[in-house]
Amino acid sequence: MVKDDNMKDIEDSKIEDEHEDEHEDEEEHDEEEEHEEEEEEEHEDEEGGENKNKTKDKDNNTNDEKKKSKRRPRAEGDNQLPVARIKRIMKSDKDVKLISSDAVMLVTKSTEMFLQYLVKEASKSCGTKKKTLQYKDLASTIKDVENLDFLSEIIPEKVSI
Repeated sequence: MVKDDNMKDIEDSKIEDEHEDEHEDEEEHDEEEEHEEEEEEEHEDEEGGENKNKTKDKDNNTNDEKKKSKRRPRAEGDNQLPVARIKRIMKSDKDVKLISSDAVMLVTKSTEMFLQYLVKEASKSCGTKKKTLQYKDLASTIKDVENLDFLSEIIPEKVSI
């Protein structure tokens, strides 16, 4: 009986993986379509002039403003990292047999929060308001911030020869 329950759990996790992969594929497809639409609009602008697509509607919004507002802002519960990929990374450990969806969500959110912290600390240590963080910025931050010291072997400072 216990063996049957374990088999059912394994089958459920496989079905869950398939659904997550399908959802990920749908998101990629939507992004590709949006990118293609943007390219078509740019191409039309080049051919027919800029004002061709910038017609105003009754609310005095141009098409460009509509296009920008097309994407919804992320809700607080939304993840910015792909959950299916995080789950795949977690499953790559040979000791891990099953992973609950709560555990995946927790690891995903923790990873996002850690990356936000790392970037914030790197931005602080740069001092300037640069838009682009470079490897050297992260490496020096890891060296300088005590609680990031565990990353010093993974992201060492570059040594010039």
